[in-house]
Amino acid sequence: MSEGIDLEPFKQLMQHSDGECCKFFGYKIDEGNGLRAHLSFNEGQMSQADYFLIDKDSNKVQIIELTDLTEDIRDCIIAESILSEDNASFAKILETSPKKARKIIQRRIWAEVIAEFKNKWMGSIAILERYCRKDNYTNDLNYQMLIILKSNTDPKEIEVLRNKLIGMIGRVPICNTDNVELLLLTKLSKK
Repeated sequence: MSEGIDLEPFKQLMQHSDGECCKFFGYKIDEGNGLRAHLSFNEGQMSQADYFLIDKDSNKVQIIELTDLTEDIRDCIIAESILSEDNASFAKILETSPKKARKIIQRRIWAEVIAEFKNKWMGSIAILERYCRKDNYTNDLNYQMLIILKSNTDPKEIEVLRNKLIGMIGRVPICNTDNVELLLLTKLSKK
């Protein structure tokens, strides 16, 4: 029986790629210094989130993605508002069913953003399941994803994204860097 995997080397202050930080720590999954590389997954082999928190007593894992989707969200909202106009070109082409045409296009507009999160969700679970197997942890884990947007993200945009992700992987909590404390599974301190 192996002695398990020490997560302390992967513990880092959670931060966006530009350096905007949360006040809390998580265990790093991606990049060369994360759990992914330690578990022998190759770079680019799969998408994964940035961090995770685990509470083995309650069998809960929180997969955490820090991202700046401000431009993507705004682009999708603008595209949806253009489609809602009565003279939208796609609706004209499919005059027989403009409501259905709008619904199809709205799904397509958000497809790339949603697919990115789905891929990170599935890749992160694969990495964490391998971690559990190598750490001799046999209980089934309950996974939840948390998305942390930059602090300057408009709360209305956060709500739009939250609504688009419903049903993807259950209800996905979304917050920004300033209010992440309210949604963290557990708060890691700097030890």
